[in-house]
Amino acid sequence: MDTSVILQIQERMNDLSRSEKKIGAYVLEHPADAVNHSTNELAQMIGVSPATIVRFCRSIGLSGFSQLKVRLYAESMGVMDQSLYTDIEPEEQTGEIAEKLAFRFQQSIAQTKELMDSPSMNSFSDLIDQKRVIYVYGLGASRVVAEDLAHKFSRIGKAVMSYSDHHLLASALINADPDCMLVAISNSGETDEVIKMVRIARQNGLYTVGISHNGTNQLSEQVDLSIRHGGGEPVLLRSAATTSLIAQLFTVDVLYYVYVCRHYESALKKIGASRIIIQKMFSGNGE
Repeated sequence: MDTSVILQIQERMNDLSRSEKKIGAYVLEHPADAVNHSTNELAQMIGVSPATIVRFCRSIGLSGFSQLKVRLYAESMGVMDQSLYTDIEPEEQTGEIAEKLAFRFQQSIAQTKELMDSPSMNSFSDLIDQKRVIYVYGLGASRVVAEDLAHKFSRIGKAVMSYSDHHLLASALINADPDCMLVAISNSGETDEVIKMVRIARQNGLYTVGISHNGTNQLSEQVDLSIRHGGGEPVLLRSAATTSLIAQLFTVDVLYYVYVCRHYESALKKIGASRIIIQKMFSGNGE
């Protein structure tokens, strides 16, 4: 499915230049009107150059103004309720809230799928094979994602260490061997503690992987391997934070299953063995 171009614009607004933000604001407010103008006409109406219109389209992941018009027209002709683009509002009914969140989750996963590229995913699997210990770190909602990644790969026999205390992680990274690596997770890619852990890891010769929202950010620029996901624009009630969490968890799932498919038989045996041991331990039959 194509992701909503309206949500794409909303999500990228903070990354746009001042002139590009003017275009984004106009398109968000008058999506149907933008379809009826040429590049030059729209540029004159907004007060920017035609070249800026083209740059704006590329900044939000489109090839040019023609593709923007096609996507806007397709959305306007669909049955999509325009209220789905807004954040949760006062006095909304349960069904409306569920529909908005479901729409955002679907869009976030679709956008994340488009951002995934096989070389990066395969490189991550190579690293999981090569590295003796994988350190994982994330804060806030990204902490949940870090724990999920650690849990999944631990069950198939990988030595994965997830830290909540950045002081302890810093000590571990300083004393780690080069055959270890750090997976740093931050939706914004700007979390100060996460960036500092990446710098410490790199200073000590560790390979670094970053999982962050698509767009320009410090994390993606400083790691050796950057893996991007979709998400949501900042809104008051943080529904976008939940949307980004879904995108991050989806990304981890894909990374995990790409690796499992490479080692299908051995992974199944390890998962089965760990399940049997845990069942025995907590069923009262363990010694």
